[in-house]
Amino acid sequence: MTILDGLFIGILSTAILCMIFASAFFVSSFFIRKKIKQLEQRRPKRKKKRLFLKKKIFKLHKKRKKQFRSGVILFMLGGILAGGTVFSRYHQATNLSDRDSDGIVEGYFLLNKTEQQLAAVKETTNKEKTKKNLRELAAKLSGFGVRYADPRLTLEGQKLLNRYYSQMKELGLNLNNQSAESLQEKTIYDDYLADIHKVQATQKKIFVYFNVNESALEQKK
Repeated sequence: MTILDGLFIGILSTAILCMIFASAFFVSSFFIRKKIKQLEQRRPKRKKKRLFLKKKIFKLHKKRKKQFRSGVILFMLGGILAGGTVFSRYHQATNLSDRDSDGIVEGYFLLNKTEQQLAAVKETTNKEKTKKNLRELAAKLSGFGVRYADPRLTLEGQKLLNRYYSQMKELGLNLNNQSAESLQEKTIYDDYLADIHKVQATQKKIFVYFNVNESALEQKK
């Protein structure tokens, strides 16, 4: 459970309690008002009893006002807290979690590095080193297969992220099956470059949807 999850549960629980107590105060205020009306209908003959009745009615009026005021305050507080939970849930649903954020940043640099490595394959003279680099990149790309979008995100956000993770995995698995020699062939090279651009297109949609500052990432290249 994240800090935001704990905050959401805490605020929601407090909001519910405020509403419950507010309802209790309103109910109590209603019954006091009913009792006041019953007492006001009495007409005691003795002056002492009339004075006692007036004092009792006065105290009940005072108590009713206090109960009603407390109910209003708690109701308003509960409404504000409920609004806070709505905002908290909205924030969770429209913003990347730390895990997904790390995954997107890692994927961004990994795709750029893979594209650069593919471009270097054409002119490489050290095939063993190139092969090793490609295997390492393929393993990292394939590792995205164990990732999944935070279920608290919107359905559209989850769909985008899961598609991205799946494309990264497929790219890594396919790349792992190719040798440096085969990637030097123009047709195969162009196919893999197109696959990278396809994943980058999904990545771009994620940046737009979650308002990720791509220019800040570009500066870290």
